[in-house]
Amino acid sequence: MQLSGRRMGGRPWEYAPHDEMLGYLESIVDSEDIRQRLHLGWRVAAANHADGVWTLRSDGGEERRYRALICALGVNGRPRLAPLTGHFAGEQLHSASYRTPERFKDRDVVVIGLGTSGGEVAGEVAEHARSVVVAVRTPMWAMTRRLAGFPLDWLDNPTLARVVPWSMRRRTIAGLCTLTTGGLRRHGIPRPTRRCGDDIIAISDAFPRAVRRGLIDIRPGIDRVEGDEIRFTDGSTTRADVIVHATGFELPTEFLPAHARPDKHPLYHGIAHPRVPDLYFVGLVEAHRALLQIAEAQAAWTAEVLRGRVELPPRAQQVAVAQKEAGRRSRDFGDRHPFLVDAARYIASLRRERPRRPAVAT
Repeated sequence: MQLSGRRMGGRPWEYAPHDEMLGYLESIVDSEDIRQRLHLGWRVAAANHADGVWTLRSDGGEERRYRALICALGVNGRPRLAPLTGHFAGEQLHSASYRTPERFKDRDVVVIGLGTSGGEVAGEVAEHARSVVVAVRTPMWAMTRRLAGFPLDWLDNPTLARVVPWSMRRRTIAGLCTLTTGGLRRHGIPRPTRRCGDDIIAISDAFPRAVRRGLIDIRPGIDRVEGDEIRFTDGSTTRADVIVHATGFELPTEFLPAHARPDKHPLYHGIAHPRVPDLYFVGLVEAHRALLQIAEAQAAWTAEVLRGRVELPPRAQQVAVAQKEAGRRSRDFGDRHPFLVDAARYIASLRRERPRRPAVAT
């Protein structure tokens, strides 16, 4: 999780809570004297490139010009709500707005989706709500955070991952999923229909516990809603006070011209737009591990490009390489997650392109 040369405090066998993670990032900002160069609260409404210059316009109408544009937005940008047929009379929220489970006390809750967010929300809310139903349209592979107290992500060895093919590591991950959550099938959790790893693995400790205690009811996708009644595709119904949409996100790139949006064309090395000059995307990535070190590698590579220490090939070659890289990702992970990468190998490939720092004489 931590950045290179920046040790994170706390207990390494525990997941960092929000305040600890925020403090860690802010300490880096202060130690590098970055804060005085940050301008926050300037919301970009539109960006256009002409004559070698990017012009950004804020939602207040102010314009600023830059040589290059780096979009450090991530894939979890704009919450996506599930389309529902009918009118729901209760409260609806996206999992991105979820904070604590106590507000759901004595309420009937339906959670749509069973990725990590859906599982975590359902597992926590089940301790307080009158009832919790999870609507699962597409079953996903899942595992717990720990096995016998041992954090499972400690098994993610970058050195090993660089030499062992993904096809073999996929089988190992599938085995861990079966070992830690496979028993939930008898409680109604549907069996995944896609290859393990083609979706982000759902990770939760709270959800399996709640399912085993009988606190969560599993249903198929929602057919329609009417008032406080939810009807599912199998014909069953339930009533609900709240619907939580754990249904993913849209890319927050609507401010870019349509031809410059990353969902239209594969990116060179997953970063540089091969058809639009001086446009880079840092953090627009998914992986079966924490993303901070991947974003760090992308940022370092981009900085070297802007310094002129890494030279981009001609645009036609960038397009060809980007398409080849996209084809490899498709073979490894399918087509549902175009920004999903094999983390260790991807980081290594970016580091290989960066110039080596000269040795310091002693």
